[in-house]
Amino acid sequence: MGSGASTDVANAIAGKTPEEIAAALKELPASQLAMIKEACVEKKPCPGPVDCSSITVVAKDYKGMLDQPSAPKFKGALAQIYVRSQPYGGSDKSNNGHRYDSIPIVNGMINAGMSCQLIHYTHEEHDK
Repeated sequence: MGSGASTDVANAIAGKTPEEIAAALKELPASQLAMIKEACVEKKPCPGPVDCSSITVVAKDYKGMLDQPSAPKFKGALAQIYVRSQPYGGSDKSNNGHRYDSIPIVNGMINAGMSCQLIHYTHEEHDK
């Protein structure tokens, strides 16, 4: 969707009440509602002691990951590759965008007293 389409949507809902917007949403097909919900979900940066908010968040969630230690012995990261042209980011990924073994690896490091943040490498942000 380009900026023109965004402007069209903004103009269409300008001055509408929440009830009018809700009524219009009820008329949309389920597939379009799902896209709207996905677009509205705030993706939080990788949890941990290092600020990685400037890196694009690819993962849908961090379910199963333990809390990071408050005073880690070492700070680490597990860099992942997300193949944009593949479903879920590649055949080795779960539907949340992480490899199947990523969360257990991170939890092992956390249990050893280290922090470990899951990040995705994107070549567009190589120099960050």
